[in-house]
Amino acid sequence: MRIKPILFFLIVGSLAGYFVYREATRTGKSGVVNIGSQAPDFSLKDENGKEVKLSDYRGKLVFLNFWATWCEPCIEEMPEMEMLKNRLKDRKFQMLAVSVDLDWDPIKQFYKKYNLTIPTALDPGGVQVAKGIYKVTGWPETFLIDANGYVVKHTWRERWTDPRVVAYLESLIPQEQAQKNSD
Repeated sequence: MRIKPILFFLIVGSLAGYFVYREATRTGKSGVVNIGSQAPDFSLKDENGKEVKLSDYRGKLVFLNFWATWCEPCIEEMPEMEMLKNRLKDRKFQMLAVSVDLDWDPIKQFYKKYNLTIPTALDPGGVQVAKGIYKVTGWPETFLIDANGYVVKHTWRERWTDPRVVAYLESLIPQEQAQKNSD
């Protein structure tokens, strides 16, 4: 009679162990950019037709944001991103907003309306980079990439001027600049 409870707990324990192991060793869906992985490089064009490559920003904390002019959360988020960019402008910090709009006209109007100066590139429809490489599923979606090119945070819709968020971002910025200032 004691064999049934022992057998039951062995089976339940084995199943639990299997699921814990599977979760602990999970690396994400194939092709998805995970925290801790190297951020895939890409090349897009800015408003002036100049090539923008993610790898050109190595050595800086990169704030890579995917957005659209018609996206309500993006409209709310962009002014705070502008304030954050201005606050960190003299640091090793690079913001890049990748729009998934189909052409530059709505982006130009949007930037004028909200008085934005955030560097932006165009990925029409999000086909090449947003959905194609980064597997973005909604807007806005942001990846924070460290100075060595590794993804340290992947987030959706933040309050970028919240003092805790700003402090966190400042802690990720390479400290070489702080050492120079103390000399």
